[in-house]
Amino acid sequence: TQTFDHLYYSALHFSGSSVDGSVTENSTKINELLSSTTLNYNKTFGGVHNVSALIGWEVAKNQTDYQRASGTNLPSSALHTVATAGKLDANAYYWGNAMASMLSRAEYNYDNKYYASASFRRDGSSKLGPESRWGNFWSVAGSWRIDQESFMDNVPVISSLRLRASYGVNGTLPTNNYGWRSLTSYASKYMEQPGSGVSSIADANLSWETSYTSNIALEFGVLEQRLTGSIEYFNRDSKNLLQDVPISTVTGFSSTLKNVGEINNRGLEFELFGDILRSGGFTWTAGLTASRVKSTVTKLYGGQNIIWYEPTGDDNRVKFIYKEGESTLAIYGREWAGVERETGLNLWYLNNDSEPDLMVDGRPATYDYTNASEVIVGDVHPKLFGGFNTDLGWNGISLSLNFMYKIGGHTYDAAGKDCNDDGYYWERIMSLDAYENRWTPENKDAIYPQRVAIDMEDVNQKSSRHMHPADFTRLKSITLGYNLPQTLLSKVKLSGARVYFNGANLWTLAAWKVYDPEVNEYGSRGWEMPIGKTYTFGIEASF
Repeated sequence: TQTFDHLYYSALHFSGSSVDGSVTENSTKINELLSSTTLNYNKTFGGVHNVSALIGWEVAKNQTDYQRASGTNLPSSALHTVATAGKLDANAYYWGNAMASMLSRAEYNYDNKYYASASFRRDGSSKLGPESRWGNFWSVAGSWRIDQESFMDNVPVISSLRLRASYGVNGTLPTNNYGWRSLTSYASKYMEQPGSGVSSIADANLSWETSYTSNIALEFGVLEQRLTGSIEYFNRDSKNLLQDVPISTVTGFSSTLKNVGEINNRGLEFELFGDILRSGGFTWTAGLTASRVKSTVTKLYGGQNIIWYEPTGDDNRVKFIYKEGESTLAIYGREWAGVERETGLNLWYLNNDSEPDLMVDGRPATYDYTNASEVIVGDVHPKLFGGFNTDLGWNGISLSLNFMYKIGGHTYDAAGKDCNDDGYYWERIMSLDAYENRWTPENKDAIYPQRVAIDMEDVNQKSSRHMHPADFTRLKSITLGYNLPQTLLSKVKLSGARVYFNGANLWTLAAWKVYDPEVNEYGSRGWEMPIGKTYTFGIEASF
């Protein structure tokens, strides 16, 4: 089979203003080119040997062209084109990437009992340099339908049993189209003459981030599939991890993209679903999923720890550290020791050999955060997470409940620096949490320190003060419905009708109740809107 697709998209936007006498025209053109050629083979031998194979070739190219023209000093507010402007200015550039792939796959099964497969592909991308842009990726897998064996005939309680395993290598590319190139910008001018400057420092040896993944799983069903489930163990070693790393600002830049090290992810996943009850028109089913994942930095090239910040927030919301033997999402900062009861002052654990101002819980502490050293203060990764659901039905009435949960780990309140400050933003209204739990001479057991206008920095530190337990359980959705009986529907000439109510995020039980515990993958809460509750009522009818 062969496919060839070409997508062209162009957007032209005009904007004019009679107030300042200016007009701007923008044009964006997106070109996507994809060609795919594959050859497939399928054959069955002797009724029990099933073979299939595929080989193919793919190429893809993406390019975006951008043009912008602007003009000022328009002769009339009625004219809204750049051509009529007294002074013109223009800018144009393009960006994109290309990729070529050779791919293959072979599969075999014997009598639908023993299965084996293998794949190989070779990919090359313009996002990497000539010396490292090609990568080889492959996988092997197999499974055994144990329930199909003759020795299982005398075990009727087991209705299905399958063992499967796989091992494979895959690759990840940088998101940056030109991360391997040191770029020059011509945006700077000198005395109205063209001028240029280096705009990025790159690593010409930048390569694929590769992951080596293995897993083994047992899937089962008992009592004629009334109870089904699986348990799976997986291990993934990722090498040449892609990461922006800090560099000396003497270079004129603060970071560069590099292959920095290796990480390991391993864990267990468990699923269990039960058809619990079917009697007298009543049905009840339930399911549970649970996952435990441990993610660890196993090696850093050069042996140096790497400080990095959450990439989703412009204000560098959370500070992390890559350190050998530690979590891949280890929160890094000063360790807050709480509030001194008699004075309402912030306290900080020293975590160094400096002379302490006082002892807190038997540990050296200080009033001055600048004397305290930064350490790993927490981990975003939970110890266990998953969900559970249940469905009930009786005489046309149905009820479905879906929950999600997380146990262990931390979240980070990046927005708390602004709405729970100690006087830095003295003109702003405090959050309710900060107002109710602030230290005063009458409330000496408060969580937060005294609010004084001269404390300008304590609350702004990346510290454990803004870190909270991430444990929570949430009712993600609930659906209650009723199917009207046919005896009633036949009178109004309807073949079916259902009245229902849907709700989302209606109930949450959280260890920290101040903000929505369902945060992003970096465990950070910023200024984004919390997930809202929704209520939906409806009627469905078919004629």
